[in-house]
Amino acid sequence: MRLAFIADPNSIHTRRWVGFFARRGHSVHLLEGYGVEVRDGLPEEVAVHRYRAFGPWRIPIVSSLQGRAPLRRLLGDLRPDVLHGHYITRYGWQTRLSGFHPYVITPWGSDVFVTPRSSLRARLWGRATLRGADLVTVLTEQMRDAVTRMGARPRRIATVRFGVDTRRFSPGPADPELVERLGLGGRPLLFSPRAARPLYRHDTVLDAVAGLDDAVVVMSGRNADPDYLAEVRARAARAGVGERLRIIDDIPEPELLALYRTADVVVSVPESDGFPSTVLEAMACGAPVVASDVPAVRSVLERFAPELIVPAGDASALAAALRRALALGGDGRAALAERMRRYAGEEADQETNMLKMERLYRRLAGGA
Repeated sequence: MRLAFIADPNSIHTRRWVGFFARRGHSVHLLEGYGVEVRDGLPEEVAVHRYRAFGPWRIPIVSSLQGRAPLRRLLGDLRPDVLHGHYITRYGWQTRLSGFHPYVITPWGSDVFVTPRSSLRARLWGRATLRGADLVTVLTEQMRDAVTRMGARPRRIATVRFGVDTRRFSPGPADPELVERLGLGGRPLLFSPRAARPLYRHDTVLDAVAGLDDAVVVMSGRNADPDYLAEVRARAARAGVGERLRIIDDIPEPELLALYRTADVVVSVPESDGFPSTVLEAMACGAPVVASDVPAVRSVLERFAPELIVPAGDASALAAALRRALALGGDGRAALAERMRRYAGEEADQETNMLKMERLYRRLAGGA
């Protein structure tokens, strides 16, 4: 098939998704209309095409409507079998404006749980985008309910998770080189893998760690909000944990795997979320996960370790849950790891989900 995508070219979710279909032998085209610099690491089989998403008159709505023509011309040249927009805001809107069918929309989380609450434009454009979609894929049942309320047609919704590569993400020993480079010196490692943005509440993590004796926190600096990242550094210094904070600007996948395997606890405490791949990756590697009480994550983790679910923004509850996770003995940790890994393999395997998506693409292409 000939597949076209409108999505963030630097997101690991986009790259894994399009990379899978490129490796399957499909002709994969990634459309970029915002002048974003595409960083190294995009699968070489994926063709990137540039267009201008906005017209010369920077007037809300008018500029976006002016930008339709370049996108339509590009799609006319490419003639894809299916067009797929990842994330409703911005990329999904462009997919809808293109006028192309069949098109697929995949929301990621905040675009259905957060943005529509604060923006009338997001609600209106989101509704039009979802209502017109030939298929909407969701990560969880909670997301299915949300997109239905926003206007998606129930019969055109399918559950397809990003999933986790359970062959790559698997239990293994701690990486001694990483331990030395991070200067752990026998101290426990807490890995907070979410982007450094306010939604993901790294400030709460630091407040909780201040109440622990000697834990070291590793954060990812990838796709960071610069102002928030500066605030996180300042907060760590004020809390007296600056020496115990490690921020890695860009974590390549081999090092990401090593961090999961080395971590004593993985922390994910956003205010709102779908079902994050980082939690699935940690589960597949057998690392204990402390997570905020968002519906999709709760529905899974409450089966294994309800005591490790905490209210978002509650540093005291988070500190207590971290202590419980760190206090797990060898047998308790092994039993928890086995249950979590079994779930990741049975319910959230990446290849299983992507092959399901391939069947859906074929059905749409056949209908077209």
